[in-house]
Amino acid sequence: MNHVLARAAMSTVSLPLHHIASNPRIRHTPRNHTTPHPIPASIHTTTIANALRPGETEEQALERRIRESQQVEDRVIYISTEHEFNEEMERAGDRLVVLEVHSDEICQTGFDEEPELHWKGDVKAAQEPCAQLKHVFLRTARECPDVVFLDLEVGEDSGSALADKLGVDVLPSIQFWRSGKLLWEHKGHAQLSQNMGEGVLFYGDTAGNNVKASDYVKDLKTRGDFDNFIASQSNQVLTVVNIAFSDASPCIHVFPAILALAKNFVGYAAFARVMADENPEFQQLMKELNIVEVPTFLFYRNGQPTGRHVGGSRGDLIGKILQQQSAAGIAPPPPPEGAGQRKRGGRRKAAA
Repeated sequence: MNHVLARAAMSTVSLPLHHIASNPRIRHTPRNHTTPHPIPASIHTTTIANALRPGETEEQALERRIRESQQVEDRVIYISTEHEFNEEMERAGDRLVVLEVHSDEICQTGFDEEPELHWKGDVKAAQEPCAQLKHVFLRTARECPDVVFLDLEVGEDSGSALADKLGVDVLPSIQFWRSGKLLWEHKGHAQLSQNMGEGVLFYGDTAGNNVKASDYVKDLKTRGDFDNFIASQSNQVLTVVNIAFSDASPCIHVFPAILALAKNFVGYAAFARVMADENPEFQQLMKELNIVEVPTFLFYRNGQPTGRHVGGSRGDLIGKILQQQSAAGIAPPPPPEGAGQRKRGGRRKAAA
């Protein structure tokens, strides 16, 4: 048994693995893939009918959805060797690369203690979360055309050497890469679907429906960008600068909330983001401003500091922004539809 599967087997049931083709890239049939076939007439077609486009029959809608599904499958590149991985990384350039590493026989939670499985029913149930992840991965690939998606399946005969090289010790795992650098990874199926979407948004600038996150949350690359941004807003608009680290989980998890606020607070608050660990100028700025934890949110009005908020709680951040504007006599905008989302807090100590 290879190293990755051996480590996994220490905490889960050990099962024989099937043979994997030696070159499982786009040209081979993906895992769990079946050739599309006509839906029997007995199957209810309400879902298809509801998705009809103007002038489209149910049969045409079904054919279109099959074509779209195949196009999404083709967006995922299947790799098995270090050479193929390096080749795809070079081809990706500076685009975000999302790598899924998985096994058809091992499905770990990623927690410190994995459940012991003794019965076939337990094993089947334990595999179900990982079986669902394929659909999440494909859906994310469909919604993020600017991101490169790689799939590495680990088995007895293929993929294990590359997984070991990449330091993968939990199956499944998701890794985020850019320009040959590992940015962040999530281990285990627990919360993987959510973290995959958050990671793509945080690193890839894709907010769905062809919307760029940077259209609402400006990325500041230099100290000059920072100075210009905080001086460019009117006195009615609160300037909010998110100080983040590129590998800090709390910064990644809170970013969807920042984007949602930026969309709903247009004309009320202006948002920008600083990746403080990517530029020595910003590391100096953190020292000047005594920033010791991330995420930290700096508030400015007319270029002058008015306060800050530390931590990843969406509710607390909203409260601080409303408090800042209320103190200036500025009424809040009407609440967005579907308000009342969950909170997700957390912070990380900044490196000294």
